[in-house]
Amino acid sequence: MNKQEHILALLQHGDSFFPSGAVSFSWGLEMLKQDDFVSSKHDVESFLTNQLAERWAPFDRVVLAHTFDQSDAIDDVIKIDRLVECMTLPTELREGSKRLGAALCSTYAKLGVAKAEQYQQLIFDDAALGHLSVTQALIWKAIGLDKNSVLTLSAYNFCVAIFGAALRLGLVGHIDCQNSLTKVRTLISDYIALPVTDIENIHAFTPNADIASMRHENTGTRLFAN
Repeated sequence: MNKQEHILALLQHGDSFFPSGAVSFSWGLEMLKQDDFVSSKHDVESFLTNQLAERWAPFDRVVLAHTFDQSDAIDDVIKIDRLVECMTLPTELREGSKRLGAALCSTYAKLGVAKAEQYQQLIFDDAALGHLSVTQALIWKAIGLDKNSVLTLSAYNFCVAIFGAALRLGLVGHIDCQNSLTKVRTLISDYIALPVTDIENIHAFTPNADIASMRHENTGTRLFAN
C-alpha cells in the first residue's frame, strides 16, 4: 500500500459511513445526561478528555499496540482478549466492547478480510471473546495499516462515537463537534507518542462513566445500549 492508498484507507475506515455499529453505544454518556452530570458542550469535552486520559491511553492504546505486535501469535492475542475481559468491570461496557468487536469482525469478514473471518470463527467457537480494541488491531493490521495509523484510527473513532452520542442526545451541535475534534487532535497525538507499557499494566479509572453504565442497564427507557 503506497502513501496515497494509506491515506484513503484511513479515510474509508474512519468514516462514520463505515458500518462499525458504534452508533448504538454512548459509553455511559446517556445516563450521565439523565443525571444532569453532563449537560453542555464543555461537559461533553471534559467527559471525552477524561476518557482519553484515563481509559483510552492507559488501556485501549496499550491493548491495541500489543495485539498489533502479536497478531501472528493468535494464542497470545486470545490471552490479551481475556485480560481485557477481566479488566473491564462494568457489565454494559464489557458486553458492549464484545458486541462492537463481533460486529467489526462480521463487517470485515463480509469484505473478505481473512483475519476477520478467522477471529470471528474463534469467537463463535468460544475460544476468543472479541473485544473491540483487540479486533481493531488485528483487522486494521491485516488490511495494511501501520501501528501508528491503527492507534490514530482507534482514538478518532472513539471520539466520533462519543460526539455522535452527544449529538443524538441534544448536548451539542454539529459545529460544536467539529470544534471539539479539532481541540483534541493534539491531545490524541501526545498520547499516541507515549511509550507502550507492558500489557499486564493496563488500567483505567473512569468511575463516573463506569457507574453510569452500571445504572444504565436498569433504566426503563434508553436510546443507547450503554
